[in-house]
Amino acid sequence: MTRLPLAAVFLLLVAPPSGPDPAAAQAVDPRIAALVDSVSPERLDRIVRTLAAFETRHTLSDTVSATRGIGAARRWIHDEFRRASPRLQVSYDTHAIPAGGRITRPVELRNVVAVLPGRTARRIYLSGHYDTVARPAGGAGFDWSAGDLPAPGANDDGSGTAVVLELARVIAGSGLSFDATLVFIAFAGEEQGLVGATRHAAKAVAEGWAIDAVLNNDIVGGTTAGNGLSDSRTVRVFSDGPEDSRSRQLARYIRDVGARYVPSHQVRLVARYDRFGRGGDHTPFDQQGFAAVRFSEAMENYARQHTVDDTPEGVVPEYLARTARVNVAAMASLGLAPPAPMVNGRSGPMLGRGRTGYDATLRWEPSPGAVGYRVVWRQAWAADWEQERLVGPVTEAAFPNLSIDDYVFGVAAIGPDGHQSLVSAYVLPPRRTTGPDGSGGR
Repeated sequence: MTRLPLAAVFLLLVAPPSGPDPAAAQAVDPRIAALVDSVSPERLDRIVRTLAAFETRHTLSDTVSATRGIGAARRWIHDEFRRASPRLQVSYDTHAIPAGGRITRPVELRNVVAVLPGRTARRIYLSGHYDTVARPAGGAGFDWSAGDLPAPGANDDGSGTAVVLELARVIAGSGLSFDATLVFIAFAGEEQGLVGATRHAAKAVAEGWAIDAVLNNDIVGGTTAGNGLSDSRTVRVFSDGPEDSRSRQLARYIRDVGARYVPSHQVRLVARYDRFGRGGDHTPFDQQGFAAVRFSEAMENYARQHTVDDTPEGVVPEYLARTARVNVAAMASLGLAPPAPMVNGRSGPMLGRGRTGYDATLRWEPSPGAVGYRVVWRQAWAADWEQERLVGPVTEAAFPNLSIDDYVFGVAAIGPDGHQSLVSAYVLPPRRTTGPDGSGGR
């Protein structure tokens, strides 16, 4: 660990840093701009229409037919990944699911996965779910055993699956190499309780995978709600708390990168794990401690969802393309950046009061590949970072006369090309109301 004398650390804060230029981390990388420009609305539209043409992709639907049901759909998705680039390692992530809940009979569930290996094993995910469900015509509820009912699922979630397939083509086909390993995955079993994502997230924990971020896209193609309100210029990104959770840092990162590369498409952050009373495939990853968020269109049409009316006519290709462009900018930026700083193998810097008791001091471990670090802070009641300072190639910094009682601090690593990691924030641990001896806190 690089340690500097406290006086030298203070000097860093008043002298120009020796690391990357502060503007470098905010500059537009022409390589990422090229990926953004490569996203095709026409291709997204074709993917959505092809998926809807399988008639149903219900988890319990036909697996033998070449033209109808989830089996035909997953084989087509698998083949599309393979056609996208020979650099992609394509496979099925298969799980035997017993009967229970919305799964009314045992089923072999298959997530479809395409991996673009990076220089490191740490992973960044882009996901959507390809399964569908629909209420019977004229029915108010679901018959979860009726796997072969029509369920086109163009927007829910043909749109998210289209984003995954299109960006696999754009990124892997570009020839660009990344520090992180990029994973493109189409989940199954989402409509039955996030089954495919839950199994995959548990597998990630069991096998010790390092997942830096999960960008989940679910219902991202429509612009007009059932009440007639329309919004074609914003997309919502949901993230679970608390306010300095890893998922919230990911959401802030997506907003900032999106504003840089796709200024015509505003990322609107929503401080909830998902829409009210709803769920998505990012949640199992968030619950396992990974940074995970959900993209969702600004205006949902509930009358189309889970019905035979969820057809391609409800998906607007240009809007879907703008959301895909935000995704590709965020995924590529994270993939090119070093990992976020840690302390003792855990996210977040160490925080102290310094020798005087009045100076905020931060310390963190070196991030592999980083050439500098950026410290951010805000008042403790504020919702977003307010100040920042590039501190150069060091692993500790001090801020005179900034009280750790009044401010929240975080640190991000910066790579040689100026790409910045997620922020690692110092998160105050839960306060015990009494000590082991029954005494109160000070």
